[in-house]
Amino acid sequence: MTYHENAQLSFGQKEAPVKVEVFLNLTCPYCAAFYGIAEDVLKDYLDKGQVEFIVKHYDKPREMLLNGTLINLFLDYENPLRVKEILKDLFETQAQWDQFHNQDIKNLLAEKYQLKEEPKNTEISLSVTEEAIHRNVKMVPTIFINKKEFQYPTELNSDELRSEIEAELDKKRLNPYE
Repeated sequence: MTYHENAQLSFGQKEAPVKVEVFLNLTCPYCAAFYGIAEDVLKDYLDKGQVEFIVKHYDKPREMLLNGTLINLFLDYENPLRVKEILKDLFETQAQWDQFHNQDIKNLLAEKYQLKEEPKNTEISLSVTEEAIHRNVKMVPTIFINKKEFQYPTELNSDELRSEIEAELDKKRLNPYE
């Protein structure tokens, strides 16, 4: 098992020296906070080909996360850039929909985003869950920068995320074959 599998939602260059992976759930407020930070901090690194940002929606079986699990069934993984825009919008509006009932969530996804249930997403969800279990991911968000893990309750602010990426880039500069 490679440490950056399940890269259906991958942004940036696959050959980038730094991999930032996040296991998240759309209903988690900590995930919303991290995603906002990542959107801001990672843009320049993505543009320069230095970072690959891999988002893994973890359908963790916890009651407060079930709406995120439902939404994940509707995301079109064949169109990752659109999914990225939808994730950003859903995180920004999380407080408006996070207590909706199932049918209200489905209506929101159909009407606002023109999404329909994607049958293949069940298999993707199971694969991400298997990886999360294998990697001992207990909480969302759990972030990996290359192989270094940051797990809730540790949160990365903008400066810490930038610092960790720079440290990884420095390591690659010093040991390019590692």
